[in-house]
Amino acid sequence: MKYSTFALFFLVLLTACNQHAAKLSTLKPRLEKFHQAIRWKDFSAASKLLHPEQQTLFLNARFQNNDINNLSITDYELEEAELLPDGKTAVCTSRLFWFRLPHINEQTALVRSYFVWENKNWYLKRQENGPFEELNLPQEE
Repeated sequence: MKYSTFALFFLVLLTACNQHAAKLSTLKPRLEKFHQAIRWKDFSAASKLLHPEQQTLFLNARFQNNDINNLSITDYELEEAELLPDGKTAVCTSRLFWFRLPHINEQTALVRSYFVWENKNWYLKRQENGPFEELNLPQEE
């Protein structure tokens, strides 16, 4: 009896770990896709990776700031992605290099992106730092 209980516990633990690993492996391509989209000013594609609540806000801000002409993401470096213990939230850290006209000085920001797992997909919910101020929302409790 002891061995079967242990085996069942081990199987549950292994399944949970595999699910977390699978979720993390699907997060990294979405993070890369978001960075590529903003780098090449494909804000429509970038918005589709955002949580539905932020999509219109994001696109409106790009229009208001005339970011198709004024914002340049010159480079980015993905540093780390961490799945939080709840298994439904992840924090990703990136270094973003950018400028927005009329300023020509490049800025460097360490950006923390918060993703949520909903409907079997990762969605960017909010960001700290970087050029997208409308995504810098207070953290939910």
